[in-house]
Amino acid sequence: MKNQPTGMATVLMLIFVGMALGATVLGSNYYVKGMQVQQNTSLAATQAQMRAWQGLDIAQSIFKKMSAAQLQALATATTSSPQNITLTGVPNITLQVTGADTPNQFNILVTGLAGRGSSLESSSRLAASILVTAATQPSRPGGGAIMFNSDLKLGGAIKLFEGDVHNMEIRVNGDVETSGNSITGVGIIRSTGNITITSGSSFGLLHANGNIKLTGSTSSKALLSRGDLLLQNNGTINQATANGNIAISNSVEVLDLLAGGALNITNGGAKFERGYQTAYSFNPAVDHFEITTLPQFDLASAYTGAAGKPKFDKVKLGIGKPGDWFDTSMISVVPDLIVNVPVVTLTPDDRFDAYAYKELANYAFYVDKNGYMKVKVKRISGISEGDYFIGSYTNNQKDYLCTAVSDAVSAPQCKTPAVISSKTICEGFSSSNSCFIYDSSKKRWTINGKGIAPGVAWFEGNLDVQNGTYYNSFITTLNFKTTASTIIYAPNYAGYSGKVGSAIYSPLGYCNQANYGLIPSQFCASATEWNSDIDGGIGNFSTMAGSISNDAYQGGDITFANSSDIYGSVWAGNLYGNTGDTKIHGYITALASGSKTSNTIQNSTSIILTNLPASFKADQTLSTPGAGSSGSTASTAIRWVRYL
Repeated sequence: MKNQPTGMATVLMLIFVGMALGATVLGSNYYVKGMQVQQNTSLAATQAQMRAWQGLDIAQSIFKKMSAAQLQALATATTSSPQNITLTGVPNITLQVTGADTPNQFNILVTGLAGRGSSLESSSRLAASILVTAATQPSRPGGGAIMFNSDLKLGGAIKLFEGDVHNMEIRVNGDVETSGNSITGVGIIRSTGNITITSGSSFGLLHANGNIKLTGSTSSKALLSRGDLLLQNNGTINQATANGNIAISNSVEVLDLLAGGALNITNGGAKFERGYQTAYSFNPAVDHFEITTLPQFDLASAYTGAAGKPKFDKVKLGIGKPGDWFDTSMISVVPDLIVNVPVVTLTPDDRFDAYAYKELANYAFYVDKNGYMKVKVKRISGISEGDYFIGSYTNNQKDYLCTAVSDAVSAPQCKTPAVISSKTICEGFSSSNSCFIYDSSKKRWTINGKGIAPGVAWFEGNLDVQNGTYYNSFITTLNFKTTASTIIYAPNYAGYSGKVGSAIYSPLGYCNQANYGLIPSQFCASATEWNSDIDGGIGNFSTMAGSISNDAYQGGDITFANSSDIYGSVWAGNLYGNTGDTKIHGYITALASGSKTSNTIQNSTSIILTNLPASFKADQTLSTPGAGSSGSTASTAIRWVRYL
């Protein structure tokens, strides 16, 4: 009994120690759990912050893909309310454009989310200001609507430009020669060679590194020649300037004249209303030569020549005695007179190579090793991308896409898929007519029908388009030509539906054609939106031709026959020509990369640059895929950013 208290104390001590240990364990568990919650909460917050910054990067990518017009529309929309941007396939990030200080500086709100739907839900918000510079597409220098890299021949009744033409130029790396009835509507012709005008035509400016020769009733506001001027015309020239000699042998009227060489007048009907300067010699006709006032020469006084001659003011010449009937004491001699007409420079685009654009085509047509016609389909809504045969099912089911065919190359029959699962890409003039023909001996494709499915259509070989209305950009590795009554609408000309508001540009668009049910998805960006800048602006072109094979240039000629109506710019790797009654709603470029003979424009040709749709940029050149361009890429710069 003596030791009983000690035993109780021991028991109590053990109880207290156990309770302490339990409390410690419970406390440790609570601490660990608290640390875990704290760490999870911190992790969620960190994830939310990371997603907010990721959203800022995504916002910059979105802005870089927007055109100037889209940026303007977004800036306008934000004036009434903030605009939410849908981020498809990017969960836990929201993006809102809250305002725009200018059409290219946007204020945005990015929210990153983490742990959504749990007790650890966290968010992080960033406010930022982004300066956006939209991409610009490469464009022609100097406003030249027509550019030829070799000689040009013009003939017939040609009205080249309709509308405001004062800035429209024809640029030729070679000689220019005209003949026939009349050529009107040309603002400027610049040539690195000679210019010869033999028809009754009217021009704004003729500018040549070589000589300029005029006959007939030709008129021009200005002539600039680094060689000689030979004026055998009876029209009116407002200003004639030459580094070399000026010879006048008809009753032309010249309002202002400047010659670095000799001035030789052999026709008494020539009339000068303001004055003339020359460095060397002057041989006027004795009886009928006329000069009136010369205000640009700091007039000193007037004088009267020999009996019966008209009055003259002060004239600057490069010689001492221009004629025996002048009072030479009133003539200011300019022996050091130097005339320096500017040099015509022409920097054409690089050689066009159709093979560089094959992967951009919706339909790339070729012939396989067995001689069957095939087409590679890309970016067409409703068709799986891949290579298909072109074949028939029955006599009235032509030009279908097949995965397998039988029978001869000349009449392939589709084996698969079933006709109900297949699509036709061409509409013949009747249900029993095929559109596509391939001549292997000439490497020539022929399309003859009402039209083919809309989109960029690429052909390996020559391409002849006969009749019909086509909603395509045609690209061929060799030559392209049309026959009579062919209409072509480039993608950016027809656009989404063929109209904008009340303005109608084409009967149909690229995104609303029911005949085929085949939509080029790269252009039809959404249910209502048209993407005009896709693929470097390829949609601005109706026809392109030529390619490089084994380091040699092949093809590249584009020829339009009578009654061709072309809505889109034309890009020929070699030469351009048309035979008459042709309308081009766009620019023409011919690079002369192959055989350098003459380009020809003949008979009732019109280049129409009025009432063009906003989506169509006639002055834009086409950048080569993967090679950059003379345009500028889109860029963004963050002006400021802060957490909210």
